[in-house]
Amino acid sequence: MEPVPSPTRTRPSRGDDLTLTIDSLAFGGAGVARLDGYVVFVADGIPGDRVRAVIEKSKRAYAQARAVEVIEPSPERVAPQAAHPGAPWQVLPYERQLEAKQAQVDDALRRIGRLAGFELEPIVAADDVWRYRNKLEYSFGSDADGRLVCGFHAPGRWEEIVEVTDCLLASERGNEARERIVDWCRDQRLTVYDRRSG
Repeated sequence: MEPVPSPTRTRPSRGDDLTLTIDSLAFGGAGVARLDGYVVFVADGIPGDRVRAVIEKSKRAYAQARAVEVIEPSPERVAPQAAHPGAPWQVLPYERQLEAKQAQVDDALRRIGRLAGFELEPIVAADDVWRYRNKLEYSFGSDADGRLVCGFHAPGRWEEIVEVTDCLLASERGNEARERIVDWCRDQRLTVYDRRSG
């Protein structure tokens, strides 16, 4: 009996521009698309989106891409509230976010952790879906004029920091604390570390 050849998978290269349909969410929030069976994790894509995506990294088993255009939005997609990076799930209704996170926790425990014989209780919803976090991780950088800024990394650009003056994830006190620290750093004329120049 002749062996049946496995289907060939199309492996894209870095920089390839593709049209993909997102069918699920991966741990961490990236959308999952398939290209002739080959898995592509797509940042900024949610299930049901048809997107134009650019491949950022290509490996044997999967690729990582970034959605650069939503060609046809998912029926679930909602308008983002936060104008800053750092809140990729905000385009999903909150109830859907909870469902996705519940499924990911269940998968991590059962499939990856190989645990069984338990019932996973539902995730407890936050009372407020904005301004509830007491911990956030910011980065410092410089703007085009060389001024010290504090914020989040620009999507897909780790060397670029998008200044945040009002983070919708942080509490009012958290925003105030961040701004006081930034003001102090500027008063002290502190500069950011540049990995290229040392």
